[in-house]
Amino acid sequence: MENKEQWIRDTAAQSTSWKDFSERLGYSYQTARVWSMRYNLDIPDGRVGNPSGSPKQAERNHDIWHRRYNLDETLQSIGERYGITRQRVLAIAKREAKRLAKEV
Repeated sequence: MENKEQWIRDTAAQSTSWKDFSERLGYSYQTARVWSMRYNLDIPDGRVGNPSGSPKQAERNHDIWHRRYNLDETLQSIGERYGITRQRVLAIAKREAKRLAKEV
């Protein structure tokens, strides 16, 4: 049983959102939530700008921004790379641009 618990903890540490966590486990969202409660895991919710987002999430958001505005990749190609919709790519890129502008 400890092997399964460690596998779930490792999967949670690598996950960038609830959706990602449940897909990595191979379970439904509801089952993933049950596992997270059982082992008291903190899963980032994956929303852009959320302070509880993981460093991986921030890295992904920056990469999306970079691909959209510096490499001129299409929303469709970026979305396919990350498994999200074109609209979500656009929202992430815009929000990341705002965040970066505040840092300057």
